[in-house]
Amino acid sequence: MRLPDGLRQIVAATLAAALFLGLFFGVQLVWWAAFALAAVTYGALLLIVGRRTPADEIVLGHRVTAADVSRAAEALETAAARLSAAAQNGPETDRGEIARMAAHLRSIRQKILADPEDYRSTRRFVTSYLPHMVETVERYSDLARLARENHADRVARLRARILSYGPVLDRIDQACLENDFAALEVEVDALATQMKRG
Repeated sequence: MRLPDGLRQIVAATLAAALFLGLFFGVQLVWWAAFALAAVTYGALLLIVGRRTPADEIVLGHRVTAADVSRAAEALETAAARLSAAAQNGPETDRGEIARMAAHLRSIRQKILADPEDYRSTRRFVTSYLPHMVETVERYSDLARLARENHADRVARLRARILSYGPVLDRIDQACLENDFAALEVEVDALATQMKRG
């Protein structure tokens, strides 16, 4: 049986305290002997009841933990949902492009969950650029919807900049796919070499 570290220590301490009270009051053993037996019991219980490894200590790849992948997947899903909402709220002419950005984010999320090594190539994007990109698209959608005719030039310039995010997301999505292909090709080559020897 494995428990999280805090719960494991609470269970061990509770059982050790119960043993101490039972020996001291029930059996009427001298306090120092009851305490020594309780301390030995506490240590033994910590050895018997295993410690559950937290997600941030589970290494899935080179310097990539399960917690990293989980946080990245959550951030990408949240960002994709926000972009989908921005697409619905924004100008009708931009809905398709912004919806495609959201689809790329969901695709990147699936690739990271399938292969944690993909997280290494997307780490900086997910942690640094993604939050700002989503916020910028949301603000653009709100402004473009509210803008008047005299703001048309400014909206057009912003639109060009915002829609340039799409090809960047496509390249990141393709990079994850290329990484998966490269890893599979290496495995296939290694297997083919072993089969030739066998």
